[in-house]
Amino acid sequence: MNPTSSIHDKRVARPLRILVAVHQLDLGGSQMNAVDLACGAAARGHDVLVAGPDGPLVDVLRERGVRHMHIQLDSMDGAAGSYRRLSELTRMFRPDILHAYELTPSLLAFFGPHRNSGVPMTMTINSMSVPDFMPGSVPLQVCNPVIAAAVRPRSGRVGVLEIPTDCVGQNPGFPGDGFRTEIGAADDELLVVVVSRFARVLKQEGLETAIRAAGRLAPRHRMRLVLVGDGPAMPDLRALADKTNAQAGREVVVLTGQRPDPRSAYAAADVMLGMGGSLLRAMAFGKPCVVQGEHGFFRILDAGSARQFRWHGFYGIGDGGTGEDTLVQLLDRLLGDEGLRKENADFALSLVRQFYSLEHAIDVQLDWYDQVLADHRPPPLSEVARTAKAVGTWVAERAVNRRRGTAQEDVFNSAERIRPGFVNPVPDWFDPEPVR
Repeated sequence: MNPTSSIHDKRVARPLRILVAVHQLDLGGSQMNAVDLACGAAARGHDVLVAGPDGPLVDVLRERGVRHMHIQLDSMDGAAGSYRRLSELTRMFRPDILHAYELTPSLLAFFGPHRNSGVPMTMTINSMSVPDFMPGSVPLQVCNPVIAAAVRPRSGRVGVLEIPTDCVGQNPGFPGDGFRTEIGAADDELLVVVVSRFARVLKQEGLETAIRAAGRLAPRHRMRLVLVGDGPAMPDLRALADKTNAQAGREVVVLTGQRPDPRSAYAAADVMLGMGGSLLRAMAFGKPCVVQGEHGFFRILDAGSARQFRWHGFYGIGDGGTGEDTLVQLLDRLLGDEGLRKENADFALSLVRQFYSLEHAIDVQLDWYDQVLADHRPPPLSEVARTAKAVGTWVAERAVNRRRGTAQEDVFNSAERIRPGFVNPVPDWFDPEPVR
């Protein structure tokens, strides 16, 4: 038996000590995935510690019996202090593996515990693209195949762990009557629901389109659009909703604010609109879904579109414009056809349970940890030097652009950067297992 195999066998013969470093612990897709997987690993008997800023998800960790230690990991601005704190915490906890999510935690883990102390690490980047300056020797997970295909050549593994979805706590039987009562929805009123962070990048364009579409649909459907969430775009969305309601002469659009547990909102929906993890959660509730993207992209999730979404993730980029006419047409079909809603809802539920369940994702994640531990090598000095230079250049350029007022918000999720991979057709070789 070779030395690597013996180390690997020794590690997996006992519960792992897993340190998970996350950039945020507020309500958002990447960090909710991190918490779900960390809690899932803990439930399987592993010793898990989550490090990251304070936020609503800290309460979720406490409820599930997973420890949290505060470290500010959401910005490179305070990197020196965060670097020291993460290194101290690693020495205290002595993890078998360090799992970092997103840019700042991954870079601090790479230059700190991984390089200095030889701690095996992996990183997950759930942005729509992976920056070229990220260390190429660290095993990397992304959330869909098209992102993996676009990653620059690297020496470390690249794996796909599609967004995990709790199909037990989120299910078609979850009660939604209380939510409907809370917002004053009548029994025969149809609700189109969005659960999202109201970010300016990725989200605002589509949310504003949904509000305008609701105003056009209201005269011919007994319906309301319900937006659940909060974020930087909230003032703009509220202003547009107020204008739409005034024009309609009734409350067509409802903004409920952020909810730590939005399950009742999902359960109350007749149609869900969204992207990524939010849409997958809607599928777990057995809801018909419209996938929202950017630049006018909207498409119903059904048997005909599933292959596209399993390649691209539940997102897309359109040909331009707002897509308002398209969205009105799609919602018109769904709101006016109960049989179609039921057919699409059943398909969505089968798809998410078969390929995106949290239990399946935990299996994949733990198997990935085994592979990372088996492959672990110290990062080569050339990789450390290349990464340091590339990160330094990026930080300097970002600082200059900020002073000039030309800095682009959330550049790694920008449609301009990711467009090539998302507008190209699904490759012929991609032949996923059929939905049962």
